[in-house]
Amino acid sequence: MAYDHGDSIQYRLTTKVSELREAVELQKLVWGPDAVSSMQHMRAAILHGGSVIGAFCEGALVGFCYGFPGYDGKEAYVGSHMMAIHPAYRDRGIGMRLKLEQRLWAMQAGYGKIVWTFDPFESRNAYLNICKLGGVVSTYIPEFYGLDAAGFPTDRFLVEWVLSSDRVACAVSGERRPMDNASDYPRLLTVAYSDDGLPGVKNGTYGGLIGKSHGLRLPIPRAASKLKQAQPDVYRDWQRQVRERAAAVFADGYQVVSCHQSEPEVQDYVLERKV
Repeated sequence: MAYDHGDSIQYRLTTKVSELREAVELQKLVWGPDAVSSMQHMRAAILHGGSVIGAFCEGALVGFCYGFPGYDGKEAYVGSHMMAIHPAYRDRGIGMRLKLEQRLWAMQAGYGKIVWTFDPFESRNAYLNICKLGGVVSTYIPEFYGLDAAGFPTDRFLVEWVLSSDRVACAVSGERRPMDNASDYPRLLTVAYSDDGLPGVKNGTYGGLIGKSHGLRLPIPRAASKLKQAQPDVYRDWQRQVRERAAAVFADGYQVVSCHQSEPEVQDYVLERKV
């Protein structure tokens, strides 16, 4: 499968060793050497039911996504492990298009679901995964990769992308299904601002909210990396409280179904009870 997109970007399955080596170099550029999936690992995954889908500009690899087969004891699915876009080609819709190509490939291969993890504090990734792609989240994984270089837990949300669902079909077509006014949902955290304008959260009780409302909101900072560098203790406390509250609401049957910018510096996850 090969498609033109905008400025001569083409998308296709990638199986050649030379192109997979390009994918390794792109990973190093985007994620650093410690996060690399090797050419040999990707090659083996392709042989056993996985895929690497590349975005090419004038023959050069400028982005890719990589997934391999998974099984949870009930059904087979695709574990989407890695996506990388060359910095010079960001904000051109390549990430969205790679996921759509991955969805098409997975459906043709007989898979019904793709899952992947992402940092809950990455607000742009959250918007792509949940709003534009139609994924849902009901699992929080603490310290998925241990601690990062600065000593912060690498906590992750697990996205489930049910490929043929009405929700996903509407999202990828650009439609937005009507939902309740999320601004009426109570927040699980109270946001407060410091003198320098950076947001933080207050300690407070939240257990009384769970189960009493059809919907809830869980705020995160929109510029998490800035907060992490400027006020690491504030970031660490916010991360801890998000972990506690997400675990509690997921255990009670809620899932993340949307997210929106509620304040200039804050984005809310919108959670609703599973139907």
